[in-house]
Amino acid sequence: MFLPPDDTLRVWELRGELKPTVRWHEMMHEDHAAAFTVAKVARLDLLAAIRASLDETLRNGGTFEAWKRDLLPQLQRAGWWGAVNDAGLTGTDRTVMVNERRLHTIFNTNVRMSQASGAWAKIQAEKERFPYLRYLSNHWRRRPRLDHQSWHGIILPVDHSWWQTHFPPNGWGCRCHFEQVSLARMDREGWSVSEPPREGPARKFHAAGRTKPISVPAGIHPGFGYNPGTAHLRAVADKTLNSIRLAEEAGLDDVARNHLTAIVADPAFEQFIGIPDQDFPVAWLAEDRRALIGARSGMVRLSQSTMDKQEERGRKTELTARHYRLAAAIIDRPDVLFRERGNHLIMFGSDNEGRAFEVVVKTTADRSENYLQSVHRTNARRLRSKLLSKLVELIFDRRPT
Repeated sequence: MFLPPDDTLRVWELRGELKPTVRWHEMMHEDHAAAFTVAKVARLDLLAAIRASLDETLRNGGTFEAWKRDLLPQLQRAGWWGAVNDAGLTGTDRTVMVNERRLHTIFNTNVRMSQASGAWAKIQAEKERFPYLRYLSNHWRRRPRLDHQSWHGIILPVDHSWWQTHFPPNGWGCRCHFEQVSLARMDREGWSVSEPPREGPARKFHAAGRTKPISVPAGIHPGFGYNPGTAHLRAVADKTLNSIRLAEEAGLDDVARNHLTAIVADPAFEQFIGIPDQDFPVAWLAEDRRALIGARSGMVRLSQSTMDKQEERGRKTELTARHYRLAAAIIDRPDVLFRERGNHLIMFGSDNEGRAFEVVVKTTADRSENYLQSVHRTNARRLRSKLLSKLVELIFDRRPT
């Protein structure tokens, strides 16, 4: 019986778009996070029926046998069962065998990838207490996959790049798993952080519809060499950026601003901090502030390079979602606002405990995009130096007198 957590359902619900495909590799990696497909299903009504049946199972729990029992009459009525020679159904002139094995693949792949995506949300939420992942291979099976078996017991930090390509499942029918590990358990078990494994050369796979080949790590099936959880978050980030952009283009600034504010306040926002190389909206710039720097958009983005460059008192500081939420609040209602070099806004504000922070927003040379450039602790001396500086222009000082 599979009874999924809410995170798994949120991942599944994002895949609402239906995309008929002939070959499974017509959609690769992040594509699967935003759309649903079944290879050799070319009719939208049939694809919708399969997705609806999986939706029922993911929401209410159920076994493969129960899912097959409910779905099979629909497949048989449509003619998508047994030896199928209907190009209108399959998208190909070749005979397609649709049997229990194919249904097993559809069921297991969709359920496991949704579970993996949902699990990644939980991993990110708990990584402060459980900062490591340990790879668990299904090495007790009769014919274990040797590459997967060699990875058994590997322990690496949650945000290590290896998990972006090797987070299980790593192939058709792969039953590998993982466990999240605390420092206390590391000490108790006598474990230590592993060296990233040395692996054979990656293969080049030519996926349908792609001009460039995809690099596939050794031991991983094509189409599985990515992290489903990160792919899901990328898809959410892309849809979010597009939704805000469309609202803004339609002149619905209040809608765009409210949408962005709700996203930053949502607990899921914390997961986006861990996405490699992904911009994400973090704040909204009011129209009067935009005019100061000639910005054409109100959306302020957070980039990976910004997170990488954060420093406080000369030392690298890992900022959390709390800091970026505070930055959004200061951008919305700064106590003191400066303009610098025509395309920078420097804002001062404080958190709930009265600690002072400085936030810098920059618009690009073409004024089309805005980025949060920095957020860090500051002090009264720093503010005084800005007030006395001739290199910046004071726009307002709203601190209580």
